[in-house]
Amino acid sequence: MKNSIYLLLICLFLITSCKTEDIIISPKLISNNPLLSATDSAVNRAFLKYQSDLNTVGVSIGLYKNKKSSFYGYGESKLGNGIAPDRNTFFEIGSITKTFTCITAMNMLLEKGQTIDNPIRPYLPIDLPTLARDGVEVNFKHLMTHTSGLSYFPDNFGVGYYTGHIGEEFAKYDRDKLFTWLLNTPLRSKPFTTWEYSNGAMGLLGTLLEINYGKEYGTVLKEKLLVPLQLTDTKTDMNETDMSRWSKGYSNGKEVAYWNSLNAMNGAGVIKSTASDMIKYGLANLNPPNTPLGDAITRTQQVTFLPFTEAGRIKINGRLGWFQCIHKDLPNETFIWHNGGTGGYSSDMFINKAKGSILVVLYNTDKGTQAREDFMLALLKIMSN
Repeated sequence: MKNSIYLLLICLFLITSCKTEDIIISPKLISNNPLLSATDSAVNRAFLKYQSDLNTVGVSIGLYKNKKSSFYGYGESKLGNGIAPDRNTFFEIGSITKTFTCITAMNMLLEKGQTIDNPIRPYLPIDLPTLARDGVEVNFKHLMTHTSGLSYFPDNFGVGYYTGHIGEEFAKYDRDKLFTWLLNTPLRSKPFTTWEYSNGAMGLLGTLLEINYGKEYGTVLKEKLLVPLQLTDTKTDMNETDMSRWSKGYSNGKEVAYWNSLNAMNGAGVIKSTASDMIKYGLANLNPPNTPLGDAITRTQQVTFLPFTEAGRIKINGRLGWFQCIHKDLPNETFIWHNGGTGGYSSDMFINKAKGSILVVLYNTDKGTQAREDFMLALLKIMSN
């Protein structure tokens, strides 16, 4: 894939920069922005400036600033319905799921009196070889920081990866396929020496949670994180959502199928949520509760892999699941960040702990554009002022 660094950092999974033949969608000028405050007006100006090239049917924005939450919807939740997405509209959030997976894994380790330096070997079937290279065995830290040596995607994923049917391949990618990949694929580098974004590593981490608790990923996540944080509209299964509140996803101007199950890769990107719940999740990360889960949240925010990787206008380094992100046009601001992309959705979440602010942006169209980057920068400036 061309432009691989940009792919890994800016649009996770299969999202790539729009090519000249791609259809660019301009969201309609439909909005639920109340235009009652200076912040409301600033968000509206930013949208109007970049509207024509945002390449999305709709966008839902959540902003927490000055101890107040604000929500804005633009465009349509489904092409032609004339209804802007609101704070309670469901979107697939893709790889932001990885932050949930890492917090839950950290919580598991704390429950067991273990640390991120514990090897993953005891959690795996005995017939699998020890994952190691150059005398270094893969541990939880390596999975959480994308430094395990496991590749971006398993190499036995199936032809759907290349033919536009990746959602179908996810649904078929079971634990046996995941373990077959681990059995036959050597690590690409010595653990904790090289950063390489890995959906496979995070899928494996979610599977380790399942093995430890003897329950499906969604059940573990619900019991250990979603219920304690009262995230009632954050789900791993579409059947548990209110389908009347769903946005429809698009790619290159066409409706696409939802990604309900990622099977053994659930830990890498299965979650569906709303702007309202994502702000609530952001608040739990901004001000972690005084509980063991809060301790796990705090620990995942520590910068663990120090070298920065640069891509375009941002540079990042590794926290545990999260990234530390610095935008070149906002060099004095540091964000806790992750983004996500699925077949028809893309998303970003930024937390500025110094300013006590949170930004969530959810699109129901997959491919990014330069206008989206510029729009995001305008919103980051609003949240940081």
